[in-house]
Amino acid sequence: MKGIVFDIKRYSIHDGPGLRTTVFFKGCPLRCIWCHNPESQQRKPKIAWYENRCISCLSCVDSCRFNAVDSKYGININKNCTLCGECIKACPTNALEMIGREYEVSELIEEILKDELFFENGGGVTISGGEPFVQSEFLFEVLDRLKKEQLHTALDTTGYVEWYKLKKSVEYVNLFLYDIKHIDSKKHKKYTSVGNELILENLKKLDDLGAETAVRIPIIPTINDDLENMKKTVEFVDSLKNVASVDLLPFHNMMEDKYRRLKLAFLVGDIEKPKDEKMEELRILFEQAGLKVNIGG
Repeated sequence: MKGIVFDIKRYSIHDGPGLRTTVFFKGCPLRCIWCHNPESQQRKPKIAWYENRCISCLSCVDSCRFNAVDSKYGININKNCTLCGECIKACPTNALEMIGREYEVSELIEEILKDELFFENGGGVTISGGEPFVQSEFLFEVLDRLKKEQLHTALDTTGYVEWYKLKKSVEYVNLFLYDIKHIDSKKHKKYTSVGNELILENLKKLDDLGAETAVRIPIIPTINDDLENMKKTVEFVDSLKNVASVDLLPFHNMMEDKYRRLKLAFLVGDIEKPKDEKMEELRILFEQAGLKVNIGG
């Protein structure tokens, strides 16, 4: 069993309780216009180009026998790419990087267990993405191994997944980090490419099973930070019985460079980080409903 992982972050303090190792799976069914991890969207690996490292030597172009690299507008990787990695090897300045690599389950578990000492005071492992359920078979194999190692597991999910898969994961997951991006389904579809009916229905079902959740809400100015949306979100979350916390995640645009490296359009360049006063206003709104609130995870 193999899966595609694009990052492993150690000593994370924002992806569940305690010190954690967060493993990022590739692949996501959503296309949020503010996506902070655009490299996660496609399931297969992708080659990124770091313009600031490039010396325009064109070694990458010359090395590719598939004519998959051209230099018309900087360095471009086209549809002929087979991900053989020869262009990356040829680059003398590391201006090309493969985003995503294949892991066997045992190999990934071995990598995670290097951090086991740091989990002793309430930490553990978080599986994130993308959407981990895009690679569901690999995910369940990894979760099963983590359970056998008696490690605390958190699963960060969009909730846009078949219910039977989400239900099955309850056996292995200690805490679900569950995204609510917009309470209005039409606006949710406008900004993420999918409606939210399945997402909200799945969260209710998880709650009925007694699964512990941390509801995560990205705060995107002009998109979902208005009081009408937030009040309806509070009402929905307050109707649940097993919400451990609400994590309000302020938007930032530090991911713009990622879009540039991947030759993707950056659609939210005019949106600024929400002001501290706004975040405090929203924190109070949720706390008034008796909910525990974290700003920033």
